[in-house]
Amino acid sequence: MFDETTERRAILELGRALQDAWNRNDAAGYASLFTDDADFVAWTGEYGQGRQAIEDGHRPLFDGPLAGSRMVLVDDNAESARPESLRFIRPDVAIMVTSGVVTLADQNATGADHESVQTFVLTKTDGRWRAAAFHNTRRQV
Repeated sequence: MFDETTERRAILELGRALQDAWNRNDAAGYASLFTDDADFVAWTGEYGQGRQAIEDGHRPLFDGPLAGSRMVLVDDNAESARPESLRFIRPDVAIMVTSGVVTLADQNATGADHESVQTFVLTKTDGRWRAAAFHNTRRQV
């Protein structure tokens, strides 16, 4: 039986796991939260397909310009870090639109200029939610 409250909680846990992997600069851990055949569109428009491509694309970023960066994607204590939209297409498929903020290692949180709007297509397989598609758009300020 589908319990929307439970599934929403599980999806927010996926968001926390994505955030935590990013904040550890863990490319493999970050990519593991996507499906094997996930589609990924970065804020630059760069496209990658598959978990391995996501890992390979993030490794040089975490080792280079995004080393030590921090991401806020999901935070129960911050109104701005809750999904703007989370709706279920089927009990095992959801679309989430959320804002994310990346703070570079040499910035403070108020100086973050990497705020994006992100769209996730999420699928649940074998009791676990993963991102099947991701599109990141830089918010214009």
